Amino acid sequence: MRRVVFLTFDGVQMLDLTGPAQVFASANDLEPGRYDIRLVSKAGGLIRTSAGVRIATEPLAAIEGQPVHTIILPGGDEGVAEVLNDPALIDWIREVAGRASRACTVCSGTFLLAATGLADGRRVATHWRAARLLQRSYPALQVDPEAIYVEDGKVWSSAGVTTGIDLALALVERDHDRDTAMRIARRLVVYMRRPGHQSQFSATLKAQSVADERLSRLVAWMRENLATDLGVETLADRVAMCPRSFHRAFTSGLGDTPARFVETLRLDAAREHLANPALSVEQVAHLAGFGRSERLIKSFRRRLGLTPAAYRKLHEAAA
Repeated sequence: MRRVVFLTFDGVQMLDLTGPAQVFASANDLEPGRYDIRLVSKAGGLIRTSAGVRIATEPLAAIEGQPVHTIILPGGDEGVAEVLNDPALIDWIREVAGRASRACTVCSGTFLLAATGLADGRRVATHWRAARLLQRSYPALQVDPEAIYVEDGKVWSSAGVTTGIDLALALVERDHDRDTAMRIARRLVVYMRRPGHQSQFSATLKAQSVADERLSRLVAWMRENLATDLGVETLADRVAMCPRSFHRAFTSGLGDTPARFVETLRLDAAREHLANPALSVEQVAHLAGFGRSERLIKSFRRRLGLTPAAYRKLHEAAA
């Protein structure tokens, strides 16, 4: 049995806590006794989540001297700020995370592990809104502002909210097998178990919030036709606009020029295809609409700072 300890506090983001906890609980439903799930807080008793729901917890002393396999630090902006101002609690995190087999964070919980120094030199994830602040506050970290979760040695970190579920599913898969993780995902009606290298904010997701439905429909069509001509003239013709007016409306609505947005769509697709080790870089370039591998490599280097092969190697564990 693996003991999984969640540190909780007033203001904890409810889904950061309950999402991963339910994954481990579902693993126990499939086979009782896989995980000993413990929710602890400084004093124990009821803690108030960000949603106002109160959850019963044990005091920190309840696990004193007990082996801890995995500690999980959820987020919650106001609550995290209070914990950061509590040196005794940071020392407790440092001690427990230091001896645990895995130290995991969800969303702004990454700040808590960063404060202990245990994540120095490691690549970590957090919610995209907090990525710059985390990097400025803890320059010894390597903050990945896009990944939904990251594994670097014993340190696992995720972007928060629903990605905490993805992280927990990956932990279960590592502990047991892929079939177990997929059975849990189906039980939780998770559409698919996402690998950690997927972006927190894809171009397709961004397009869903655009007020102009013509542009939203156009982006959906673009996503399905990446290997075709996606020049301004072609795109403008599909929405019955002149190229100049289309360029202006598209840039205003999506915050990117059509050319850069097309490249982002193709990069999103390429990263998905790179998760399949059976595909060569040349095949990925064709499927994603770059045509030749040289164009894909050039785009990767300019936008992501590494080659497709290096990206695949970096994320091969998550993929």
